[in-house]
Amino acid sequence: MNSRTKRLAVGAATVLSAAVFTVASASSAQAAAGGSWTTNDVKIRKGPSTGTAIVDRGYIGDGADVKCWLSGEGVYGNTKWYYVRNVSSSAGVYGYTSAYYFRVAGGASVPKC
Repeated sequence: MNSRTKRLAVGAATVLSAAVFTVASASSAQAAAGGSWTTNDVKIRKGPSTGTAIVDRGYIGDGADVKCWLSGEGVYGNTKWYYVRNVSSSAGVYGYTSAYYFRVAGGASVPKC
């Protein structure tokens, strides 16, 4: 390999490394938003409906990771459900909680699932 070819190979590797770092940084920048429940004993469910299994519960003062939201069964007219994990619970599982009983911290933007 001549010196020009080596320089091109090193330059290409540098550009590729920068691209991988940029993609990894963008992924971590989209980490979960925070949030909390507005009342006690709110069910966290397997799906966005009151008819699905309860996987955990949320309480006032509990923290939550919020991954995304989607539309589901209406709860007092609110059809938005957040995909969350109660960080204060030992269950450590994600599930759906109605936006009627939940607030995203600081009005953060949460992507649609």
